[in-house]
Amino acid sequence: MIDLQNVLYDKSVNCRHCETPFTTKRVRGGSLAVQHRDTDFCTQFKEKSLNPILYSVHVCPQCGFAFTDQFNAKLTPSQAKNVQKNITAKWTSKNFGSFRREEEAIACFKLAIYAAALTDQPHSVKAGLYLRLAWLYRFAENTTEELRFIGMAVDEYELSYIHSDYMIGDKEMSEVRLLYLIGELHRRLGEFDNAIRYFGKALEFRDRTMESGIIRMAQDQWQLAREEYKNRKQTQGQETG
Repeated sequence: MIDLQNVLYDKSVNCRHCETPFTTKRVRGGSLAVQHRDTDFCTQFKEKSLNPILYSVHVCPQCGFAFTDQFNAKLTPSQAKNVQKNITAKWTSKNFGSFRREEEAIACFKLAIYAAALTDQPHSVKAGLYLRLAWLYRFAENTTEELRFIGMAVDEYELSYIHSDYMIGDKEMSEVRLLYLIGELHRRLGEFDNAIRYFGKALEFRDRTMESGIIRMAQDQWQLAREEYKNRKQTQGQETG
């Protein structure tokens, strides 16, 4: 039995909109056993109810502004006005600062996605929110919603690639890693042409990157996407034959 007192701790946060200080829960690093990592970088823990993703969004109980550590540190006056009008003016005080179930974490991510749109956060930040929300739906075994948000995530990641803002939301997100991830998300959506194209772009880094693990994953998933594409073509041919 996991002791919540030892795994969860209080983190002090200042709201990036109203500057009100509040506390929220976080998961202690290294306190949980990893079950496995999915091919889109989603980490599955044996204790699913304490996955750190559940606690990565901060929600200000005072004004309702939801954000992550990756959001811009300051809001512009026009962004603050947007938040005040569209979030704070309609906010009924809620406290998401204690133990969160999946449905509460999903609500927090949807609040953060809305806040990110209102405050024009970088594409990489929006993409990360969509992808992690998709993972929450994966944990809940809701494939329809998982794929819906993967579709939104890949659109934002492609914009992030075009605008080169992919390191803003994730310091570990290199170009080859991003190309691989875009390919993998397209593969999961059954968009095999795009998947193969992006895996191919990632493999072009074979001789100029230290990230050999990503290259191996790109090679494996490129081959898998080609096989899945071939199988679908054969199935479609049988159905029309």
